[in-house]
Amino acid sequence: MHSYHRFWLVSFIGLLTLVLAACGGGNATPEPTAAPSPIAEQPTRTPRPTLAPRPTATPLPEPTATTVLDSQISLVDIGPLETYRHPSGVFQIDVPNNWTLQDNSSDTELQLVWVDPTGNGAIIVVLAESSRTLSDTELADLLTSYLNDRFGSQPDFSTEDPQPQRDGSQLIVWSYTATADNNVRATLLGNSFVEQRGNKISILTTMIPQEQFEVLSTYTDRIINTYRINESVALSGGTAPGSGNTTSTGSLAPVEIGELRTYTHPSGVFRIDRPVNWTLTDNSRPGELILVWTDPTNNAAIVVDVLEDSTVYSDDQLIEKLVAFLKNSFGDQPDFFYNDPRPQNDGSILIVWGYTSTASNNVQASMLGNSFIEQRGDKVSVLTTLVPEEQFDKLKSKTDEIINTYRLDPNVPVP
Repeated sequence: MHSYHRFWLVSFIGLLTLVLAACGGGNATPEPTAAPSPIAEQPTRTPRPTLAPRPTATPLPEPTATTVLDSQISLVDIGPLETYRHPSGVFQIDVPNNWTLQDNSSDTELQLVWVDPTGNGAIIVVLAESSRTLSDTELADLLTSYLNDRFGSQPDFSTEDPQPQRDGSQLIVWSYTATADNNVRATLLGNSFVEQRGNKISILTTMIPQEQFEVLSTYTDRIINTYRINESVALSGGTAPGSGNTTSTGSLAPVEIGELRTYTHPSGVFRIDRPVNWTLTDNSRPGELILVWTDPTNNAAIVVDVLEDSTVYSDDQLIEKLVAFLKNSFGDQPDFFYNDPRPQNDGSILIVWGYTSTASNNVQASMLGNSFIEQRGDKVSVLTTLVPEEQFDKLKSKTDEIINTYRLDPNVPVP
């Protein structure tokens, strides 16, 4: 049996990078709308893998009968390309029809991430508006800052000097050492392009394993060169938890918890009582369920992550997984902290954590999370609640009620 491994590239709520993810994705490409007009000039961009690969500290597993590109990293799965047009009409790009879309946009910025079924490749589009025209140096500095903020804490992170492109954009090639499931390590290669079209500033990024660059470059080049920006269209992204609503007095709007009603996943793997007025976003992938409920104010969330994993973990190993999850997800957030783990009567382990978030109108507020990790049979599960710390005591009875309705069936396979 082949045992090809995957990186952890999933994200939700614009902040979380789920280090527990270890399986593929599904089809989530929205229906295209009418083509925007006018569009930006035809781009001519050429990604280049000039960063030298680094030796890994952890040896790869013993080779199986056949391998992918002489390694154990699954080959990025690029299906037929289909045009995605943002509902606002502000941009369009051709993406593989088998990649999963996650929209982490806010009121002032679009952030869309497509992840391939293996979890080893990604496309990221970030779009914001600026009231002034930035110089090439300022654009390069902006991209450098973005990469440092988002990926700078990753092992062996490295960037090259900016490379001006013929279409007016600038490219920075960068990389870091990523850890896939079963501790397989390999270099991830990123190509990020920054450009300004009118009052729109855009960053387009592709991420793939460096060892697969030559095999995939024809496809990534094609994807990159279909990217178009309509500078005459205003941004219309949604809001995300952590940039939620505020009141006229400048405090966070009260979280709205409606009547609780049981949600049972169609597979039967889990069930939980959730407020009927909360919105569900399903970012699930084959072999892993990732479901996020957000309240109407966008100031609170419930997250269920269930992963199929036949390895039997000790309590210490589960704690390590949860700590890694929290650090990778929120470690770069202001005032991030996490408390010592607390074993629970049901066998799960709780870690309380938090950070300072900036909501609308630049209101800052402390967010408080409770994450429970547990293993039932071949299922590893993380259940998380996230609420404003100032509202924790008021919401505690309801969040406790929600948490205590969570049930995991270890006998049902994860679809």
